[in-house]
Amino acid sequence: MAVFLQVRTGRLHLMLDALQVHEVVGLEGLVDGAQGHAQWRGPVLTAPDLGEFFGLPHLPPVMGVVYSPGDDGEPLLLKVEEVLGLRDLEPRQWRALPHLPQRSRVFFESVWLEPEHDRQSFRLIHPIAVETFKGLTPAGLDEQLGHDGMHSVHQ
Repeated sequence: MAVFLQVRTGRLHLMLDALQVHEVVGLEGLVDGAQGHAQWRGPVLTAPDLGEFFGLPHLPPVMGVVYSPGDDGEPLLLKVEEVLGLRDLEPRQWRALPHLPQRSRVFFESVWLEPEHDRQSFRLIHPIAVETFKGLTPAGLDEQLGHDGMHSVHQ
């Protein structure tokens, strides 16, 4: 069993490996710098707004997750709308990804289905290079979320 932190931005639900999470912080009062950076406990971190990055309609983020995207190097401050909590998941609970554009698919390993909430949560790939979140065109998930839905994933 592994533990994941479930977060949401717009209609996108993500699962982050909880062992890679340093801290969850409110963004109010955080020193937010230019060009997608923020100061956290001294260091300046790359701070992507995940809704903006994935090209989703979303409200302004109010929470930040300090997350190590790789085994070495600097963490990121991932800006999200909501932190839903920790989830214990067995390997058998993950499913293959539904059809997604290739530029989006590279960010995810698998999907966890939650039929009781009519949603799917995408597992962020780990490790993932910090550079992935720097200066790239948004991944454009909006047209895919809501069209494929739960029914296109092999259960």
